[in-house]
Amino acid sequence: MYSKIKMLLFKKNLRNYFCRIINRINLFLNFKNNSKIQLRVLIIHSTDNKNELVKLLSHLNKKWSFITPDQFFKFMESKQNLKKPSLLITFDDGFKNNLNVIPILKRFSISALFFVCPGLVELQSSNLLFPLLAKKSFGISPTKRDIELLNWDDLRFIQKQGHSIGNHSSFHYQLNKLNREQLIEDINLSKRLLEKNLTYNQSFESFSYPFGGVKHINLLCLSFLSRNFKYIFSGIRGDNNNRNKSKMIFRDAVSINDHLEITDSFLMGGFDFYYRFQLLKIIF
Repeated sequence: MYSKIKMLLFKKNLRNYFCRIINRINLFLNFKNNSKIQLRVLIIHSTDNKNELVKLLSHLNKKWSFITPDQFFKFMESKQNLKKPSLLITFDDGFKNNLNVIPILKRFSISALFFVCPGLVELQSSNLLFPLLAKKSFGISPTKRDIELLNWDDLRFIQKQGHSIGNHSSFHYQLNKLNREQLIEDINLSKRLLEKNLTYNQSFESFSYPFGGVKHINLLCLSFLSRNFKYIFSGIRGDNNNRNKSKMIFRDAVSINDHLEITDSFLMGGFDFYYRFQLLKIIF
């Protein structure tokens, strides 16, 4: 166990070291050519540390313009010119502690997009089935309080606060492991549950991949999702102010506990080339 923890710490420190180097390179390049205006999307999962979230948003607010989901969708439709670097904030999985961020988002005048799993929300009232499914879906021990998700009343409250709700599949399965029939059943159920329990808006046309890395996405799944949703959000890093053949929306996953310099290195595109290269595995 000790050696495993030691290896994880080594990998994290190594990642942070390279992030800092890339960040300094990007600062130099941007100083030489600051004409490129980026449109990026941030992924945040659990939000148990409110102070760190305030620190992160305060930092981002100095360099980025926070845009609403509707503004993001309009841009993706029209591809109009951006006047300044813009950032959409999204939250995945719909954990209960997401309620903690609502006052913080209001403080920064941020309208966010929350992706939830309607099937798990519906099953949450079951004290037996839900913990077992959630452990399989999220890898969380059923004894932990972190497993608690937002319920329908919570989601209606979030909508009333000016935020949007998107689709994250019914049960957070790894979609590329489902066959066609299972995929259709999962997605159709998730759409029905959202429309039944919440006020419809444009965000219902958005879908966020559970496990959104390159290795979790295949053409069968992507093709089906593209026929059912206008906006397909991945977990692949990148700038959305450029068209891409896959028609997926790129997002940058960040941890609120990371050093701000690490987050900057991601958002400045330090790893975009690597992810664009990986994207070729899906397109071709």
